[in-house]
Amino acid sequence: MISELERAIAQKRVVSVFFLGEGGFRKLEPFCIGKTEAGIEVFRAFQVGGFSNTFTTYGWKLFRIDRIISIELGDEHFDSARPGYKFMDPAIHHVICKV
Repeated sequence: MISELERAIAQKRVVSVFFLGEGGFRKLEPFCIGKTEAGIEVFRAFQVGGFSNTFTTYGWKLFRIDRIISIELGDEHFDSARPGYKFMDPAIHHVICKV
Protein backbone atom coordinates (compact mmCIF):
# COMPACT_ATOMS: atom_id res chain seq x y z
CA MET A 1 0.00 0.00 0.00
CA ILE A 2 2.90 2.34 0.66
CA SER A 3 4.01 2.26 -2.98
CA GLU A 4 0.58 3.47 -4.15
CA LEU A 5 0.61 6.25 -1.55
CA GLU A 6 4.17 7.25 -2.53
CA ARG A 7 3.11 7.46 -6.18
CA ALA A 8 0.05 9.54 -5.23
CA ILE A 9 2.25 11.93 -3.23
CA ALA A 10 4.85 12.22 -5.99
CA GLN A 11 2.17 12.90 -8.60
CA LYS A 12 -0.06 14.93 -6.22
CA ARG A 13 -3.04 12.71 -7.04
CA VAL A 14 -6.23 12.31 -5.05
CA VAL A 15 -6.85 8.75 -3.82
CA SER A 16 -9.93 6.77 -2.80
CA VAL A 17 -9.19 4.53 0.17
CA PHE A 18 -11.21 1.82 1.92
CA PHE A 19 -10.21 0.99 5.50
CA LEU A 20 -10.77 -2.18 7.55
CA GLY A 21 -13.87 -1.87 9.72
CA GLU A 22 -14.99 1.40 8.16
CA GLY A 23 -18.35 2.15 6.56
CA GLY A 24 -17.14 3.41 3.22
CA PHE A 25 -14.42 5.04 1.17
CA ARG A 26 -12.57 8.24 1.89
CA LYS A 27 -11.38 10.63 -0.81
CA LEU A 28 -7.96 11.95 0.27
CA GLU A 29 -5.09 14.20 -0.74
CA PRO A 30 -2.06 12.39 0.77
CA PHE A 31 0.84 14.60 1.92
CA CYS A 32 3.16 12.60 4.17
CA ILE A 33 3.94 8.95 4.94
CA GLY A 34 5.89 7.97 8.02
CA LYS A 35 6.07 6.07 11.27
CA THR A 36 4.81 7.02 14.69
CA GLU A 37 7.03 6.87 17.76
CA ALA A 38 5.68 3.32 18.29
CA GLY A 39 6.73 2.32 14.75
CA ILE A 40 3.22 2.23 13.24
CA GLU A 41 3.12 3.21 9.55
CA VAL A 42 0.74 6.13 9.02
CA PHE A 43 0.01 8.85 6.53
CA ARG A 44 -1.27 12.40 6.87
CA ALA A 45 -3.88 13.44 4.34
CA PHE A 46 -6.48 16.08 3.73
CA GLN A 47 -9.91 14.47 3.41
CA VAL A 48 -12.02 16.02 0.67
CA GLY A 49 -14.95 13.60 0.75
CA GLY A 50 -16.34 10.24 1.68
CA PHE A 51 -17.03 8.49 4.97
CA SER A 52 -15.98 9.64 8.44
CA ASN A 53 -16.40 8.06 11.88
CA THR A 54 -16.58 11.56 13.36
CA PHE A 55 -18.89 12.94 10.65
CA THR A 56 -16.09 15.33 9.66
CA THR A 57 -15.58 14.55 5.99
CA TYR A 58 -13.31 17.52 5.33
CA GLY A 59 -9.96 18.32 6.92
CA TRP A 60 -6.54 17.07 8.02
CA LYS A 61 -6.45 13.52 9.39
CA LEU A 62 -3.94 10.83 10.27
CA PHE A 63 -4.55 7.30 8.94
CA ARG A 64 -2.97 3.93 9.70
CA ILE A 65 -1.60 2.16 6.64
CA ASP A 66 -2.15 -1.31 8.12
CA ARG A 67 -5.91 -0.68 8.08
CA ILE A 68 -6.11 -0.05 4.32
CA ILE A 69 -8.10 -2.65 2.40
CA SER A 70 -7.81 -1.00 -1.01
CA ILE A 71 -6.52 2.17 -2.57
CA GLU A 72 -7.20 3.66 -5.97
CA LEU A 73 -5.38 6.58 -7.56
CA GLY A 74 -7.85 9.01 -9.05
CA ASP A 75 -7.56 11.30 -12.05
CA GLU A 76 -7.79 14.45 -9.91
CA HIS A 77 -4.65 16.30 -8.86
CA PHE A 78 -4.01 18.76 -6.04
CA ASP A 79 -1.60 21.69 -6.08
CA SER A 80 -0.10 22.16 -2.63
CA ALA A 81 -0.69 21.86 1.08
CA ARG A 82 -3.96 23.20 2.34
CA PRO A 83 -4.15 25.64 5.25
CA GLY A 84 -3.22 24.04 8.56
CA TYR A 85 -0.60 21.65 7.17
CA LYS A 86 2.24 21.16 9.65
CA PHE A 87 5.59 20.70 7.93
CA MET A 88 6.97 19.06 11.08
CA ASP A 89 4.07 16.75 11.95
CA PRO A 90 4.27 15.86 15.67
CA ALA A 91 2.53 12.49 15.08
CA ILE A 92 5.12 11.35 12.52
CA HIS A 93 8.55 10.69 14.03
CA HIS A 94 10.18 9.15 10.95
CA VAL A 95 9.23 10.50 7.51
CA ILE A 96 9.25 8.04 4.60
CA CYS A 97 7.84 10.30 1.90
CA LYS A 98 6.22 13.74 1.71
CA VAL A 99 5.02 16.40 -0.73
